[in-house]
Amino acid sequence: MNRKNLPSLLLFACVALLFSGCERLGNGVVQEIDFPTHTPQLAVTLISRPTTDTLVARAHTSAGILDTTGSKRLKTALFTLTHEDGASYTWGGQTDWENGIGHVLPNVELAAGLWTLQCEEEAFETATATQLVPPQIDSLGDYAYAMVSNLNEIEVEEYSEGDVTKYFVNRNWTLELDLPDRSADRDFFVIKPVPVEAENEEDFWENSTWISSEIEDDTRISYNSLAGGLLIEDVSDGNSLNAMRLEVNQFASGDDLELLLAPAQLELAALSPELAEYYRTLELIDNPSGGPLFTEPLLAYSNVSSGFGCFGLYTSCVIPLPGE
Repeated sequence: MNRKNLPSLLLFACVALLFSGCERLGNGVVQEIDFPTHTPQLAVTLISRPTTDTLVARAHTSAGILDTTGSKRLKTALFTLTHEDGASYTWGGQTDWENGIGHVLPNVELAAGLWTLQCEEEAFETATATQLVPPQIDSLGDYAYAMVSNLNEIEVEEYSEGDVTKYFVNRNWTLELDLPDRSADRDFFVIKPVPVEAENEEDFWENSTWISSEIEDDTRISYNSLAGGLLIEDVSDGNSLNAMRLEVNQFASGDDLELLLAPAQLELAALSPELAEYYRTLELIDNPSGGPLFTEPLLAYSNVSSGFGCFGLYTSCVIPLPGE
């Protein structure tokens, strides 16, 4: 064989193989798949602290992938929360429905222990779920955190525009945080910035605070957009939640320097394992990290008997950061 013709022959062979493969793909691989019929179920969500000004529950109908109308809010759903000692709260229906929010029950205080949620709606099977109130997280007590915080940098820039003086403030803190780590239970936490409240929306032109881990690949810590901060979990049997180093950055601008320099705050929450898993799976659905093309779809975790929604409880406290 003439070696000079070898590249041309190889190219011809590759092209011929490509076209024959495409022909077989077009003729034999594409198939129609019948999706199973979906029977609508109650999708129930109730996420709360034990002590709250308003307890908000929501109920929707689940919907199949071919359902063009989608999920619907159920404004007449009835909710009952029952403690293991027999105490209970009941609310719902049109009376407690607030448009854009859900079914609202004011001034609630849930005792420590096990709670059972029940949601009833005509034409649907009753949905139930249970939750154990997590220990109260605080700087003192049996379930205490410890933190050392330092204000490393503060920059204030002033800019005059006519009669208005504008201020731009940058602040940076580093934190070393120790969290309680029980040997017999897995512990889950969220730490996130507390939004600064102002009397008027115009008091701030911009106000953003974000928190991050100093160790980029710390397996204990991951950002969770639904929770609005860092999701932290123990990854071993002993003292895995000690000496976590975090960083907080804040940028704010406006015309009231005193307001811009108001003490920044963080919220630290202890989550039930079910609530942590709900947050984790929703984050994976919203922000998939890649993987094989043909894989089973990831479903949102649910601890509700219908298979849709979440009943989750958490405790929390506020941590002030040094202003000077």
